[in-house]
Amino acid sequence: MSPRPTSLKAVAERSDSIGDFGRELRDWLHELRRVSSRAQAAAAVAEEPPRLRGRFPEGQVADAWLAAYAEHLAGRIGIVPPAWAFGPGRTPEDPVFDEGSTPALRALALVRAPLAFKRRNIFTHAVDLPLALRAGRPEKTAEEKRRTNAERQRRFRETRRAELAALRTRVGEPRPASGRNREPHAAGSV
Repeated sequence: MSPRPTSLKAVAERSDSIGDFGRELRDWLHELRRVSSRAQAAAAVAEEPPRLRGRFPEGQVADAWLAAYAEHLAGRIGIVPPAWAFGPGRTPEDPVFDEGSTPALRALALVRAPLAFKRRNIFTHAVDLPLALRAGRPEKTAEEKRRTNAERQRRFRETRRAELAALRTRVGEPRPASGRNREPHAAGSV
């Protein structure tokens, strides 16, 4: 089983039908829950996804959903939407409503659909965007933490060696050839 897509480009690359597209888009939305910084969220929409228009019959609708989500996410995190989201062919000719929606839900969708979706002729009463950026620093992987701590320890040891060398030169004590291989004192000498 392959990992979930982390970008809209990956969603499009993995989609060979509207069913695949729906599953991949849901997986991408699920992955957005892990995003903890604006940079990570921006990376999820930065690269232009391949066009789906010629890949399956509903491809133009899928292209519009990708562009709408890119613009909507960019607006939520306060960045400029990617230019590809406004490219030609990213809007279906006919309005798109949620499957199985009643006339009442369609009226609600006309009112509640976010602007990024309305621009692309997509009307949905609810848009799932599970983005919850956390305050402070973004989360780090265990490997990033290990590297950071190793570097911090290296700098600490280097600083302590320099301080010890400075103290020894003040006292006039000769510096040993290596820090760990000092000769033991002879018995009787103090």
